[in-house]
Amino acid sequence: MVISPMTFFVVVGLLLLVLVVANLWWRRESRRRSLPCPTWLAGFLEGSLMDWVLGTQTTLDRIGLRPGQRVLEVGPGPGRLLIPAAHRVLPGGEVIGLDIQPGMLERLKTRAAQAGVSNLTAIQGDATQPHFPPDSFDVIYFCTVLGEIPNREAALRECYAALKPNGILSVTEIFPDPHYQSRATVKRLAEAAGFRPEVIYGHWYFFTANFAKA
Repeated sequence: MVISPMTFFVVVGLLLLVLVVANLWWRRESRRRSLPCPTWLAGFLEGSLMDWVLGTQTTLDRIGLRPGQRVLEVGPGPGRLLIPAAHRVLPGGEVIGLDIQPGMLERLKTRAAQAGVSNLTAIQGDATQPHFPPDSFDVIYFCTVLGEIPNREAALRECYAALKPNGILSVTEIFPDPHYQSRATVKRLAEAAGFRPEVIYGHWYFFTANFAKA
């Protein structure tokens, strides 16, 4: 069967339209209720190709993890960032992943075990609720997750409380993620929670903004 050029472009155009509409719907609904990346999509976030596409090593470099640190990732999913982060904080450091989805946490624990990572803990919970004592972490980071949380202000206040003095909050956003937050929005939310801007790496379509606990 031969498809004419006109038919091909019509089909491609319709597919792009569906993607745009789905993106806008997901973005709007995320303001009303929690709509995290579903567990069945976790497999698409794994592997060396996605590490390259999503800039895994670049993101970790920008966060600035160091040996001996205690680190929390909010919304780690299957561990694309958290598993290599566990290696970066050795010796003496540990990482914790807080995720609202049990399925993601099971996948994270399985992949961590396969990678031989023993300094990683997975905890189920809502980021807007207290889960840790004050001054627990050196670094807390989000990667394309902040916009998934309807009450972003509450989540950042919990991060502020859980960080040690001068601890770092790091937020990475990648366009066109449906939950994408602009640099101006991230800065406004972080400052409202009490954080002090430190540095922003990258361009608007892929940036990491680091803030310090004042």
